[in-house]
Amino acid sequence: MTFRLLFLLLILSLSLSVQSQTDKPAPSFLVAINQDNAFGFYPAVYGSLGWKNETSFTFYGLFWTNPSFGNAGSGTDLWTEMGIGIQTLLADGRLSVNPSLGLTHGSLLSGGSRGVVGDGIVPSMTAFFVDGRVEAELFAAYYKSLREEGPVTYDYLLYWIYPGIALNERLAAGLHYESFVLTRNSGGIDNGAQYIWTGAFVKWNINETYTFRFSAGINWTDSDFYSDEYYKLSVVMAMP
Repeated sequence: MTFRLLFLLLILSLSLSVQSQTDKPAPSFLVAINQDNAFGFYPAVYGSLGWKNETSFTFYGLFWTNPSFGNAGSGTDLWTEMGIGIQTLLADGRLSVNPSLGLTHGSLLSGGSRGVVGDGIVPSMTAFFVDGRVEAELFAAYYKSLREEGPVTYDYLLYWIYPGIALNERLAAGLHYESFVLTRNSGGIDNGAQYIWTGAFVKWNINETYTFRFSAGINWTDSDFYSDEYYKLSVVMAMP
């Protein structure tokens, strides 16, 4: 089943990339560097290829470097995530909606002692809204185990929202809400929110090429794994 999904993703990406339209969005490629005190350090890449009209084919890759997501003692079998999607511009370009479907590779969801190809599947949705000074970012992803390589498998829900106000052309600020939920544990214990973050963010934009965003606040869950306070830094660089 895993390799069948990989094959379908490959065929879909090839079929979308060969579409030819004179009026299509320009391609883009972004590199993101992220760190927070829950997931650690995780760089990512995001790209888009114009398909037709206000629609683009998108792809992404996440390099999860936290050793606890693999074999902590040796640093092997680190979790890796990649996927593809379709981005559509709505409301005269003020709203961008990008549903995606990804696969994870490793052992975090499948529960084994060694990493495997396609240990999980990740349907997700990303949306951006910008209208004058008002902006918002919304993200939600469901991490569903696809293979059973160990005695316990896991499913997670991750989501956040960043509503904000542009103070000027370079600086924005606003609120941050984020939650990470263990929705299923085949061992039957410890389901529920792993953390619930509420706080504020500040963001700097440099020439529409570089974005620097820092958020911090409080964790409202009583967790043995995550701190009572959180901090999160994201730097996004648009490649020429």
